[in-house]
Amino acid sequence: MGYREDMLKEDRIRIHGGKDVDIRFQDGGLRHAVGVKNYQIMRACRDDVEASGDGYGWTYNHAAMIAWWQGRFFVEYLSNVQTEHMPPGQTLLCHSQDGRHWSKPEVIFPSIEVPSAPYLGPGKELLEEKTPAICHQRMGFYVTTEGKLLVSAFYGISPHIHIAPNNGYGVGRVVREIYPDLSLSPIYFIRYNAPGGYTRENTDVFPYFEESDDPDFVRAAREYLDNHLVIQQWWEEQRYDTELFSVPGGQALSYYTLPGGDIMGVYKNGAVIRSQDGGKTWTDRKMSYSLETNTAKVWGQKTDDGRYALVYNPSRNGAHRWPLAVVTGDNGEDFSDMLAIVPEISPCRYEGGLKNLGAQYMRGICESNPQPQDGKMWLTYSVNKEDIWVCEVPVPICGVQKEDVDEDFSNLDAWNLYIPQWTEVEKTQEGLRLSDTDPYDRPRAQRAIVPAVLSEIKTSLKAESLREGTAMVIEAQDRYGKQAVRLMFDADGMLRVKTGGAPREWLEYPADTWIDVTMTLDCVKGSAQVTLAWDGQTAQRDFNFNQPLEQVERILFTTKAVLPWQTFEDCGKGGMIQDLPDDTPRAEAAYTIGCFASKTLAAE
Repeated sequence: MGYREDMLKEDRIRIHGGKDVDIRFQDGGLRHAVGVKNYQIMRACRDDVEASGDGYGWTYNHAAMIAWWQGRFFVEYLSNVQTEHMPPGQTLLCHSQDGRHWSKPEVIFPSIEVPSAPYLGPGKELLEEKTPAICHQRMGFYVTTEGKLLVSAFYGISPHIHIAPNNGYGVGRVVREIYPDLSLSPIYFIRYNAPGGYTRENTDVFPYFEESDDPDFVRAAREYLDNHLVIQQWWEEQRYDTELFSVPGGQALSYYTLPGGDIMGVYKNGAVIRSQDGGKTWTDRKMSYSLETNTAKVWGQKTDDGRYALVYNPSRNGAHRWPLAVVTGDNGEDFSDMLAIVPEISPCRYEGGLKNLGAQYMRGICESNPQPQDGKMWLTYSVNKEDIWVCEVPVPICGVQKEDVDEDFSNLDAWNLYIPQWTEVEKTQEGLRLSDTDPYDRPRAQRAIVPAVLSEIKTSLKAESLREGTAMVIEAQDRYGKQAVRLMFDADGMLRVKTGGAPREWLEYPADTWIDVTMTLDCVKGSAQVTLAWDGQTAQRDFNFNQPLEQVERILFTTKAVLPWQTFEDCGKGGMIQDLPDDTPRAEAAYTIGCFASKTLAAE
């Protein structure tokens, strides 16, 4: 047995095949999990506050949490004006009945000021007599045994951008109840952070929960406080509170129950713990070196098919938190088959400090809370610490289409959809309509096909309206995202084909007319035969592939051929990415896909 195998054997969580990821690419050059839907629920916008997702125009948004309760999804996230750890800061809440369409976020824990005199942490000399507290939390929702939904946050102190509010010296943790009619209880402190200097006597911003005149709420808060497993997630902000935590914790705990009843816990940086008594006591932290990650979070859970999933950024590079990937396994300890669940990363549009790039800080629905009845894995995450997204992952999780496709969009289960807030992908009577008003992002509708060396794709398209810089785009790709050929029905009425690495004009195409498209993709010849037909006219031409491919296995429909992506060389941590200009909605570009079919002509 070699060195690698010796080390892997000692890991509490073992990732097999994790070296396949290539972080030069935003999806890691990985296969994409089939049927995943990504929905942007809050899009930051400073240039047009009314068009922003929350109406504030604040551009640092991060640390989202998700719950499902009484037939509705809830997402909580924190928000600062521009920069991490720089007040003012607040926490917002939004909700959805279907996971796709979300309410406008509302502030549930507002910006507050507290006296600086009690503060015992570093940088006290930098504080005024009254100092703004800043929200920071590693868990958001708790559903009690009586079915009450509590939402919580932590108020920390950050005298300087590099003095984090989660260092153990903050003010304390607050809680309120969400009622079935979506109204909210008053805000209460559930735990003052006495080791950091703040107590019930010197902190009068909100009352203590025991002062509530609602005995059911008081009982719910006590239950929350007494749940040792759940509140282990609080450790990071209140790490010096030895009454709460009998053993040292770690950052951003995620936990799940193993087949034998033990609980596996995963922290940032690939540190793993285990409990045999329901979370009352834990083993020491131990690194799992095959779980290669950095300062971003790891999410683990048991999925509806009885298997397990780990979601994380498989990268040692903390500045570029991509890809966002999932691995699966049967026993909660061994995982493999790494797949991307976010296909690409929106460009970071606004400068700000400590804004790591990528889809990151994902959280799912905690196993101690109610689970949605659709059997899917639901996640929430931030992109570039700027926008908030949710992700719908079908279960069982797989990366390969096994049968040929012939469909009319009556069922989108197997389609991968990526829908920024200023775009849409929706079923209509005519087919699948893609629309786009975003200057810096694009909608995506992607269909996995049977991996093949020779395949035939049939579809139909109709342009409704296109603006400069947009197009009806069809791109055939292999498992790594390498392009076979790209068709671009551009806004000027010209069809251009990227072939042999360069775009070439082919013909003028008609607007508001259905165009039947057939592509025969030959990976041996390295060429595509493309046939178009409309109103009795036909055009046909052969095009060279842009790259050598072993197989073609997915077809992408979108509205822009390229985006102003940040690359592996860009870094947002030091505020080095400048604002993108004129971040406001544009005139709508839209087209419809009428049908889609794929046929395997020769498999490997």
